[in-house]
Amino acid sequence: MSMVTFLVPGSDGPNGESLDKLGFHFAPPEVVTITVLDTFDGRLHRAGLRLQANEVRGLELVLSGEATGPAHLEVRARPRTAADLPPGPFRARLAAVTDGRALLPQLRVRTRRTSGEWRDATGKVVALAQLHDDVRILDLPAITNGPATVEIDEVPGYPKQARQAIKALRHEGLVEAPVDTLAGCAAAAGVDFAGFDGGATVPLDPEITAFDGFRSVLARLATTITANWQGTIDELDPEFLHDLRIGIRRTRTILSESKSVLPAAVLNRTRRDFSWLGGLSGPPRDLDVYILEWPSYIAPLGAEIAPALAPVREILERSRTEVHADLAAALQSDRATELIVSWSHWLTAAVDEDDLPSRADRPLGRLVAKRIRRAHDGLIERGRLIDPDTPAEQVHELRKDAKKLRYLLECFGSLLPAGPRKRYVKRLKALQDNLGEHQDSEVHVGMLRGVARQLFEADAPADTMVAIGRLTDLLDRRCLAARAEFAERFADYDSPATQQALDAVLEGITG
Repeated sequence: MSMVTFLVPGSDGPNGESLDKLGFHFAPPEVVTITVLDTFDGRLHRAGLRLQANEVRGLELVLSGEATGPAHLEVRARPRTAADLPPGPFRARLAAVTDGRALLPQLRVRTRRTSGEWRDATGKVVALAQLHDDVRILDLPAITNGPATVEIDEVPGYPKQARQAIKALRHEGLVEAPVDTLAGCAAAAGVDFAGFDGGATVPLDPEITAFDGFRSVLARLATTITANWQGTIDELDPEFLHDLRIGIRRTRTILSESKSVLPAAVLNRTRRDFSWLGGLSGPPRDLDVYILEWPSYIAPLGAEIAPALAPVREILERSRTEVHADLAAALQSDRATELIVSWSHWLTAAVDEDDLPSRADRPLGRLVAKRIRRAHDGLIERGRLIDPDTPAEQVHELRKDAKKLRYLLECFGSLLPAGPRKRYVKRLKALQDNLGEHQDSEVHVGMLRGVARQLFEADAPADTMVAIGRLTDLLDRRCLAARAEFAERFADYDSPATQQALDAVLEGITG
């Protein structure tokens, strides 16, 4: 049994008299400010967890969930990420779910809380109760008070006592609330603990016009871009830039497939502007990935090598700071603001049908099926041209082709039958993973050689130059291994099984 919450009518606040009779003992009431923390995309909520920062006399973090009892940790300040907490089970449990994402305040509530415990003859706590009154939702002036509540929580192994308390409150005529106190406050404040859903898929009907379908997809991508805009500027965590960049790249892909669907004037201007944004977001994302992968890169070299590579890490961090500052300035520029405002407006404004190109009114499903087929056939054709002597730039272009195909499958996913789509994407992803490993290693080797030149000119210590040589060799070998594996991965993709999976996907659209 999970927590059960009762609403208390009237203005006198919860009455614990009936609970006193059962054996509950209550501490004096205290005013507590509760901040609910989660990632931007609600990872804790999706995992069935809730993280609270409770301010009373000090600051205490409480991580709770239905599957396990609450964990408590006293801290001096709210953590920005799980890494800010001291090592231990609390941090490990939090880090496993949040995976480096920033912990952002979702809701702030101030309440007068009275906590009660029911102990058995041995002194063991067998049931818990919390009485809340004078509940105030902070930061929202239009909403001042939440309802007074009584919460009964079972202690694992002692369900009987919790059921007795619930029965007693029902006997008093109290009504069960559909959610607990904090969730009720969130609902009143319009806060969704599920967080932002950055998925590209929107509900689509294959029979709507291509124009309406493409514009719906682009509107969804615009929402993702704007949602991650400020978090990228503020560098709250690397995923904001990652999701912003993915939103931009998906937009560019859909625009590139819209030549006969969107008005030429709009299309040409928007493709140019999003190409500019995409170019700005590339260098900071590359350095983000480098820093995130750094521990795995240097681990095989041994612990004694890490200190010698400290100057390399410092240069990478400094470069990362510089390019992020450039990106933040660009995102706050008049050009970027005008792009997002005008694009968002056009995506919802009425459009004169006389301005639309020839294929704008064709059924969406058939047009999307042709676009996916064409993207797949192009990927196969260009992939067959790659051999061991093919320049790395050509391999990188193939990776971009694979990404474009993947974006089409994601953005128009609601048109595709789920089972065949999953089977096909699994085969495509195996190829993408190989191409990504090759590209990341290639880019990072190039960066490392640039850093090596800087340090050589600055007369860096010999042990640093030796360590750079060893790391360069390691990354070179990873790149070569990925290149050697490409033939096998591509052969698996360029196969009857993949073709059958694609046919099943497209038949699901066109019937």
